[in-house]
Amino acid sequence: MHHVAVSHIDLFLVLLGVGAVGGFLSGLLGVGGGIVFVPTLYFTLQAFFPGHYHLMHVAVATSLSLVMATSASSAYWHNKRGAVDFDLVRTWTLPNICGVITGTILASYVNSTFLKDFFSIIMGLIAIYIVTAKDAAEDALPRPHRISKNIQKVLAGAIGMVASMLGIGGAILNIPLMNYIGLPIRRSVGTGSALAVTISLPGVIGYILIGLYKASALPPYCLGYVNWMALACILPMSMLFSPLGVHLSHKIPRQILRSIFAMVLLIVSWRMFTT
Repeated sequence: MHHVAVSHIDLFLVLLGVGAVGGFLSGLLGVGGGIVFVPTLYFTLQAFFPGHYHLMHVAVATSLSLVMATSASSAYWHNKRGAVDFDLVRTWTLPNICGVITGTILASYVNSTFLKDFFSIIMGLIAIYIVTAKDAAEDALPRPHRISKNIQKVLAGAIGMVASMLGIGGAILNIPLMNYIGLPIRRSVGTGSALAVTISLPGVIGYILIGLYKASALPPYCLGYVNWMALACILPMSMLFSPLGVHLSHKIPRQILRSIFAMVLLIVSWRMFTT
């Protein structure tokens, strides 16, 4: 009994740490914390609940639940600084949601190993883009002629699909695209936080409904694929540290912010792919 108690205390402390780091990165990078939540939840669930199936699905669904809350907080604080482009949010929201529905259904048909490897590959590709792409100037105006509005909507749908399969909220995919069409990096970060909410909400609902049919193969404390225990432990710390990340993001030079973003993605990608 003593060993079990220590294990649960360790689990509680680990989840608090995940919440603090994920919330801070959510505000700093506008990524909703999913790049931290997904791999850490996966490894944590694997360590504490060995023998259960669909652990990556649980990590993805729980991450989306966390992303929904942390991104809403991050978007609120970015909007206070005028860093959310609501015209773009309105244009991309419906395609994002359509993509999320498709991605959630697809995810239910693949195994955890596929989702894990898919996650690591996408993270690596985005990191390469972040390192090599040229940042838009702070006073740049959107340049829709580089990508037409219709093509933007198609890409937004694809982002919603991929994001819902990875549990990342979509900001790490939306931000490079927004940056490419001319939005400055800080405005892209703020808008990415707002779009992450429109992606994560339908994704969470879908994973709960689909996961109800897999209850016997899931670890304890799950509602569908969402692990409510992890959610309850991580969420308060995430909400506490998200404003600190937002504050720092407006103090750091653009190139340093870009480098931090790419470095975090590369570390996560490598760790997931080699495990």
